[in-house]
Amino acid sequence: MSTRVRSPLMEKLVALDTPEIMQDWLDCEEQVIGPEHVEELIGLALDEELNSAPSNSREVWVPVHAWRALGQLRAAAAAEPLTRLLRRIDEDDDDWVGEELPRVFGMVGPPAISPLSEYLRANDHSIYARVAAVHGLQCLGSDHPEVRDEVAAILSGQLAAFKANDPSLNGFLISHLIDLHAVEAAPLMKQAFDADSVDLFILGDWEDAQVELGLKPAREKPRRPTPFDLWLRGEHASPEPARSASAPETRPLTRQARRKAEREAAKERKRRPQ
Repeated sequence: MSTRVRSPLMEKLVALDTPEIMQDWLDCEEQVIGPEHVEELIGLALDEELNSAPSNSREVWVPVHAWRALGQLRAAAAAEPLTRLLRRIDEDDDDWVGEELPRVFGMVGPPAISPLSEYLRANDHSIYARVAAVHGLQCLGSDHPEVRDEVAAILSGQLAAFKANDPSLNGFLISHLIDLHAVEAAPLMKQAFDADSVDLFILGDWEDAQVELGLKPAREKPRRPTPFDLWLRGEHASPEPARSASAPETRPLTRQARRKAEREAAKERKRRPQ
């Protein structure tokens, strides 16, 4: 890395403080970074050498600062290229991509709808990369009310394939539709739950979904802890399918906490010997 010739822009980004995830974002105006830098910022965000730099180096943070700048600049040209980083979520356990890029897509705005939709529809992409595309679309719909209906329709369209989808993808689709208050998608959600095509670790069951959507004031049946709840409490190495009917009732986690913890559980399951 020391032999690399740095441009003035890269020198600026290298000099920035080490960030915390979703915190300490640079100020483009303060750094005199503008639209004329978009093409170079895209290159820095995607640079494999920088993304794979040693974790104790300053260079490894350059892609993070670059995609944050692209979000602040609402760089439409960056929308499709940035989707190429989503593979790192599964291939490299890259939490920074999974946590931050959905927010960046929301900042970029409506120009990101098409590339994210195409990415989501492509079955050859890994599950959590596609989940990040779902999250990015939800951020778009939340941040830009004028496209909320369009985004909800895209997510509902993908959920309509619930029988072919991975149950985890269905769970995240439903969870993010609820973030958009997509009550219009409730009948489709129920179909997916009734078909046993939803990973209950992510959101809970259909009754939980109805409560979250405001269709019910509270649960009518007592909640039972899922294997995922037990895993979060350290009682399992990772979620397993079996459950005891006599298990005590447990308080639900927030959907955001469940989604994040399910991603952690997925990583642990992947690391476990088969």
